[in-house]
Amino acid sequence: MKHELAVAASILNRVKLPKISNEVTELQNESFKPDPDVNVITRCINRNPKLFTKFLAVASFVSKKEIGTARQAVDILGTKGVFSIFFSSAIEFSFMSKGDSEIIVNHAIKIATAMAELSSKLKNVKVSDAYLYGLLYNVGYIVLSQFAPERYKPCYLASLMTPSECNKKELEAFKTTSAHIGVYVARKWHVKNSVYSGILFQQTDIKKCPEGKNQAYELINLLNIARMVVSETEDARYVTDEVRNSAMQSMQNLGIDNKHFIRAQQMVKELGKELRSIPEEVVGNEEIILAMN
Repeated sequence: MKHELAVAASILNRVKLPKISNEVTELQNESFKPDPDVNVITRCINRNPKLFTKFLAVASFVSKKEIGTARQAVDILGTKGVFSIFFSSAIEFSFMSKGDSEIIVNHAIKIATAMAELSSKLKNVKVSDAYLYGLLYNVGYIVLSQFAPERYKPCYLASLMTPSECNKKELEAFKTTSAHIGVYVARKWHVKNSVYSGILFQQTDIKKCPEGKNQAYELINLLNIARMVVSETEDARYVTDEVRNSAMQSMQNLGIDNKHFIRAQQMVKELGKELRSIPEEVVGNEEIILAMN
């Protein structure tokens, strides 16, 4: 792992990530304090009008309540929940650029939407954490899409259709993986340990923590289900036996039933209808998709 992390750091240093707004850093610093100042938090949220609009939309979806002000968001979500949602909104806002980055982020938003909806079934997973993880789990591909615009595509497609094979493909192509790169991005942005661990170990058979101190197990299982949810909303273009079987096993692991699965699909269709689908725009070749099935 040491070598993969070193290569990941080298690649990340050669790519310029979009800048996350200063308000995120200020809000993050305040949320880490033992007694966060609500007035400071509300000022941070209100400072950037465009980001504020995005924040209200995400906060309302996650909380299942109509939120119209920063103070309402704090009262409903709490200071830690508000930071996760504001951070998520900033990621969406900052990464909505041209090219493949936009397509990757669009897909991540759909995954995040599905995970947030599915997580409402679980008692020990915050909806805001599930949403944030859904946005960040494949952030390494945004880096790789800029580092090697053509070489990354077969790896990214594998992550959609045969996730168990994408690490091997990435190691062959880059001597590291998108997960190792994603860990560095997560560390740079100081995300919580459960999200950090979920990114690194998303392709492993991770076990449930008996004391419930690390929710990576729940997040990774939610991701497996969300992959199936999203792929079916995109005309089942990349539904494979692996994706289907992983989703079914994870539904059993978490106690997610078909009713919640269908509800998540409905939310993805409703909230993601303006987002571009994949993989046709990334690959541009239907034969490649069929050959990998």
